[in-house]
Amino acid sequence: MKILSILIKNKGKVVSRDKIMMSLWNDDEFVSDNTLTVNVTRLRGRLKDELGLNNFIKTKKGIGYMV
Repeated sequence: MKILSILIKNKGKVVSRDKIMMSLWNDDEFVSDNTLTVNVTRLRGRLKDELGLNNFIKTKKGIGYMV
């Protein structure tokens, strides 16, 4: 849910993938770029299934995510 918190704090603005990753994981540990993609996909699924929020998180290709 940290991803959702970051996006809501920046509502209406695109949050870069790098900014999200730096907020979630330490600089000294390797985290695949795909890890963020998987986590956002799972979060989208939960938002849709539990709250009926389809397309709540928008992808800005090559930049990041926004709500």
